[in-house]
Amino acid sequence: MKKSVGILIIVIALGALLAMALPFLACELQEWPEDRWPQFRNTLTNTGYSTSGAVKKADVDQVKWTYDGIDGTIASCVAVRYDQVYVGSSDGVIYCFEKDKGGSVWKYPKSGAIGAIHSSPAVAGHKVFVGSDDGCVYALDEKDGTLKWKATLGEPVRSSPAVAYGKVFVGCDDGKLYFLDEDNGEILWSFQTGDSVRSSPAVKSNKIYFGSDDGYVYALDQKGKKEIWKYKTNGPVRSSPTLGKDEVYFGSDDGYVYALDEDDGNFLWNYKTGGLVRSSPALAYRRVFVGSDDGYVYSIKDGKKGGQLDWRYQTGGPVISSPAVAGHHVYVASQDGYLYALKEDKDGRLVFKYELGGEPSSSPALAANKLYIGASKIICLKK
Repeated sequence: MKKSVGILIIVIALGALLAMALPFLACELQEWPEDRWPQFRNTLTNTGYSTSGAVKKADVDQVKWTYDGIDGTIASCVAVRYDQVYVGSSDGVIYCFEKDKGGSVWKYPKSGAIGAIHSSPAVAGHKVFVGSDDGCVYALDEKDGTLKWKATLGEPVRSSPAVAYGKVFVGCDDGKLYFLDEDNGEILWSFQTGDSVRSSPAVKSNKIYFGSDDGYVYALDQKGKKEIWKYKTNGPVRSSPTLGKDEVYFGSDDGYVYALDEDDGNFLWNYKTGGLVRSSPALAYRRVFVGSDDGYVYSIKDGKKGGQLDWRYQTGGPVISSPAVAGHHVYVASQDGYLYALKEDKDGRLVFKYELGGEPSSSPALAANKLYIGASKIICLKK
């Protein structure tokens, strides 16, 4: 009996320790459960990878729902958590929908508008965090859209927030990366770069990685509030860094895709495309997937043969959208007005393309065997 009680006490203690550690462990995980896509690029490391099942068709039977009651266009990437979907629009409104049926749950503000929203929402700790062109970062209640706090930064916020360690990390057009208190929006610290910060930060092991229009990629120590390293490219860096096991991947307006050492920023390899690279790389299956303004989607080998082209697929317009990967499929929008699904392991063979209309720059999100993307309307495709 005493032995059983002792074992029970140990199990309870271990469970309590695990519960305390989970928020910190989540900062290091490369994958979320397949039923969510809670921020731009899905994970804190910006991998763009989901364990969701692949959507393999885009005919009328695969359209789960659409919502076209939005006055603006959507550059923001959809965020998905539990039973709700969140997205911002150029009409200055943040929308929340039912994940499975597309019914409207709430919008903020309830009437009128804030500034245009190009920042993608991040959902964490029962709040939705998003930046706006009005120079503010908003924290809203995830269930009803009630304003929890608003941080005024002063210049447009087109970077998408990352939430970890009790902080909200986000860039601003004033050239700074901000550390905000997750609970109340207080500015805890800011780091000044030489130009606008529209790249969205990646987070790993107490380090923050992001790009700036000054042409540098930066690595910061979030605990010590200091710069660790920076790397200079020959153009603005609006692409958001993706973190691998030991590497940092990103694109630059100089037309290159780069791989750097995560710890010291040393150059590992680069690959030249034919246009600006503002698309943010996805990382899966030992390949880097990224779009370019030259109209191609690229698959670039990683590892010992890093920097070599695996395949490329030509679309009919610039690819600013950032690829999402699930079930050996690569999904990305082109400004020719289509969403493309490509096989990652079949030389980029086209699986389907789906007409979105306009010149979409939003990026797809995948969760619970569904794909979500915005253009002039929100579209949900099912497996």
